[in-house]
Amino acid sequence: MDRMEIILKAYDVADEIKASEAFKSLIALKTYMDDHLKKEVDAYQKAHSRFSDIQATGGQYHPDFKEAVLALSIAKRALYEKKEVKQYIEQEKAIQKILDDLARDLANKISSHVKAPNELGFLKESSCHAG
Repeated sequence: MDRMEIILKAYDVADEIKASEAFKSLIALKTYMDDHLKKEVDAYQKAHSRFSDIQATGGQYHPDFKEAVLALSIAKRALYEKKEVKQYIEQEKAIQKILDDLARDLANKISSHVKAPNELGFLKESSCHAG
């Protein structure tokens, strides 16, 4: 199989993933969140940005650390308790599993020594000790 055939196969796989119910649901949920949960998403992003800034400039010793942690916790809870956000995360995980399985299959076809994500999504270490 030449390079162009491999690229075309990759496009076929991408089209197959995009045609899956998980992907379609993910897109619909993203659109819903953009349209209906904008306030919650913006509040979370603002709190997360503030927390990150504080982490970078003193962490737990920063005078506003506790306030930032509390604000982030409240914003995260307000967003992540939404049914649609929970469903979105489930669909993301389903698609990630498809991609991880594909990466594992491809790695195994190439060589048992190629790193590929395990069931937890971590790259398994190569057992090749050639020197």
